[in-house]
Amino acid sequence: MARELEAKFAVESLAAMRRALEGAASLRKPPRFEANIVFDTPEGRLRSRGELLRLRRCGEAFTLTWKKPVAGAPAGVKAMEEVETRVADFEAMRAILSGLGYVERLRYEKVREVWTLPDAEVCLDLLPFGEFVEIEGTPETIASTAALLQLSMDDASAKTYHDIFQDHLAARGLPPADSFLFSPEQREALRARGLPD
Repeated sequence: MARELEAKFAVESLAAMRRALEGAASLRKPPRFEANIVFDTPEGRLRSRGELLRLRRCGEAFTLTWKKPVAGAPAGVKAMEEVETRVADFEAMRAILSGLGYVERLRYEKVREVWTLPDAEVCLDLLPFGEFVEIEGTPETIASTAALLQLSMDDASAKTYHDIFQDHLAARGLPPADSFLFSPEQREALRARGLPD
């Protein structure tokens, strides 16, 4: 079981983050479209414990992930234990989870671009409701990478994208909604960039 420490930052421009990373990163993976389904028990037992059971489609690669929170992370940093495995058949795994009694709780989409630094990983995430940077590393390397990107740890969030989306809706006086998917117009813009959906 891997231990994951990460912090998220809302940003105005992913392009500015790319420019800051260009000289520091040793590896950059191209942007990729991700479609995710989050499963839970009908009573919401996993969410109530801060756990996540997610089935992800990224092109022809499918991944099943389970995460649970662990204590001891500094403010603004989320600590999770994670077990992840490749899945050969997306629809078969979906049927297995359903057969085991799990329900599809929410869906979300994002475009993720991964940059690898010597001591941290930086994800530039485009979501239907905003642009974000997620930094994964140790508390020290998260802070130093944030400084490299001119991001303040005071602005770091340990929240999930689902929780950030709820804050986004509430700030605009909109009713809560679980799923966040790209609109037809946003999808067209992604296709124009050569990203499949």
